Amino acid sequence: MTNNIDIVKRMNKAAETKDVEAIKSLLHPQYRMKDPMMEINGAQEFLEFMKDCPFTCRIENASFVAEGNKVVQTLDAVMTSPVSYRLRMCSIVTIEDGKFRSEEVFYDTAQIPKEAKEIGEKLMKNKKKAA
Repeated sequence: MTNNIDIVKRMNKAAETKDVEAIKSLLHPQYRMKDPMMEINGAQEFLEFMKDCPFTCRIENASFVAEGNKVVQTLDAVMTSPVSYRLRMCSIVTIEDGKFRSEEVFYDTAQIPKEAKEIGEKLMKNKKKAA
């Protein structure tokens, strides 16, 4: 039987490799994500975000604590392209029916290079125009 930490690890790997099918299989249809710079409402919106996201990254130094249907993870997101930087993050994931139901992400936005913020802002602006 898969435990909730395994589900989070699978999602991390899928996000690293931008494996859309694996991500889709791990997202609850009503998935919601909130982080300091954006909100995502729904699995389809997240999939579109991943498809359009120009950043590549790998996850290092991940650790996990699980209680009930919640998993708290801390990790280093090491961005490798188009801008290189490292960002220490924490997220609280709620698992429902073996899928990501919600996620709240915490990080210090001051640690993100200006170039990366500009790319992210452009991506979010284009998303709003398309809506």
